[in-house]
Amino acid sequence: MAKSFKVLLGTFFFQFWILFMGLAGYMVYRLIVYRETWNIVLFIVTMILQIKYVKSELFIKFQLWFQMMEWFDKREIVEVEKPKKSNSMFCFHPHGIYSMGMVHNLYTKNTFFENLVVLSSRFALSIPFSGLLLTLFGLQGVHPENLTKLLKKGSNVGIMVGGFEEATLTKYGENRVYIKERKGFIKYALRYGTTIYPVFTFGENNMFYTYNGFQSLRLWLNKFKLIGTIYWSRFLTVPEPHTEMITVCGKGIELPKIENPSKEDVDKYHQIYIQGLKELYDTYGPKYAPKVPLQIF
Repeated sequence: MAKSFKVLLGTFFFQFWILFMGLAGYMVYRLIVYRETWNIVLFIVTMILQIKYVKSELFIKFQLWFQMMEWFDKREIVEVEKPKKSNSMFCFHPHGIYSMGMVHNLYTKNTFFENLVVLSSRFALSIPFSGLLLTLFGLQGVHPENLTKLLKKGSNVGIMVGGFEEATLTKYGENRVYIKERKGFIKYALRYGTTIYPVFTFGENNMFYTYNGFQSLRLWLNKFKLIGTIYWSRFLTVPEPHTEMITVCGKGIELPKIENPSKEDVDKYHQIYIQGLKELYDTYGPKYAPKVPLQIF
């Protein structure tokens, strides 16, 4: 399928984010191997300077003009039911490599993405330059202070529940989620009686091929906020265009408001969430990922 010039241009522009991430990694490498202390000084100064930056409507309009999701052969957003307009938490799976289903569907009109506050790790937002681009696009930190503030206000938030570990598990042609040990989001949702929605993007794991050896080692690296993925496509760091990106928002799970939820409370609703995610996949998997089972880690 032929792509328009602005879609091609937008996909090229997106590679600057990848380039900046690589540059940050190279700076750390030079510090460790060659003990070039000026690298860490530059790294820290850049991080401090970009703290003051916030969401930019001008940058968002600039980014949306490219219509980057049109890079893929098909892009669709499916809502099983009409989501609530406030006090909701949308939990995205799988992480994939770039989290395209969560980030680049943002601000899509007449969908739950329109007024969604997408949260990312402090690490991702702190990386010099690439973190700045995410901040200007409206992403905020998922750290406890900010999450608490947003839930108190009744905002709709989007989080990538599986985090780095789910990204590490990415494998072309398979759908893997990392959720068994992820319970913190349930605890916060219970404190504020927040409705949680499982969200699954079919096609997210088919944008790149990945190296899948030494999985235990790569998951161990994630504990130190180190990236554990090695990926590529026919176009290097550009996603495979012949991919269908279908983001399905499942049924809402209404949680009671429990100011100090017990471990039993968290475990109970964590299992209910996993069941809701399974039901979403069992319903839409045969259509969008036939014969591909959901693997839960």
